[in-house]
Amino acid sequence: MDLSKFLVDNHRGISAQWVEAIIQTYPSEGAKFFSGSANQFANPVGHTFRNNIEKMFLNLAKGADVAECTKELDGILRIRAVQGFSPSVALCFVPALKEIVHRELEKAAGPDVVDAMLRDWNLTVDRLTMLGFDLYMNCREVLWQQKANQLYSRTHKLLEKANLLKDEEITG
Repeated sequence: MDLSKFLVDNHRGISAQWVEAIIQTYPSEGAKFFSGSANQFANPVGHTFRNNIEKMFLNLAKGADVAECTKELDGILRIRAVQGFSPSVALCFVPALKEIVHRELEKAAGPDVVDAMLRDWNLTVDRLTMLGFDLYMNCREVLWQQKANQLYSRTHKLLEKANLLKDEEITG
């Protein structure tokens, strides 16, 4: 059995399970909302999850390098960074793909051949996890920098209003 063909042929079901792995990290009300409407405008987060997961999975299934998944993975992780997830929770859906594919392949090919077939696949998912960690940390860094800049700006304006800054500090 060819793993790539199996993954491409079963991409809809596997992608749906992978999306579910993301959605399960949310409280029940949020999970219900994100798994609801597929409309881009009524449910932009759920839409992003579904579209990006499917694109990423198809790229990986066809043997593409994990770097080709950067845009889609970044889109998901930006959402999760803004929502304030810890890195482990934000990224837990990526390694969940190993388990999902293992389970589906075991149903189709039997338990005896699965481990050998998934050796390279598991390494690919590991590389995707590492890429995801870098992307997530970059997003968090940008968010913290924006918060720091906003705090500095507010403090500066308050000092100006209180007339506690010297003239050269205001102009320079």
